[in-house]
Amino acid sequence: MSRICARETLMKLVFSFNFNPEVEFEEILALLDNPELDANDREYINKNLEGIKTNYSKILKIIEGNLKNFKLERIAKTDLAILIVATYELKYNNENEKVAINEAVDLAKKYSGENSYKFVNGILREINKGTYEL
Repeated sequence: MSRICARETLMKLVFSFNFNPEVEFEEILALLDNPELDANDREYINKNLEGIKTNYSKILKIIEGNLKNFKLERIAKTDLAILIVATYELKYNNENEKVAINEAVDLAKKYSGENSYKFVNGILREINKGTYEL
């Protein structure tokens, strides 16, 4: 249907994985089966899931390296899932940075606390600047 719906589903999968890393993404995807997702959306999700799984620890280090006076463990799980997806898109998937950041902010507005979108926006802008690299 749309990249927005696919990105939202991807964020939900990563969110679930953050709570239970032992579960397979495919099992979670089956639980989140969304009839709005077409073949292109599923291909996007599967490709990005593989990339996130492969680069998970690097992605967390990038996020952590861009935190100021804040610990990775203190980030709300929803915000962390959003940051993981957007960081992967920015650093490994060559996604348009404005689109990746704006859609991450929209997800934070929809699923996170009242001011979480500001936090997500600030971290992603720092990541996009590339001030901290591995």
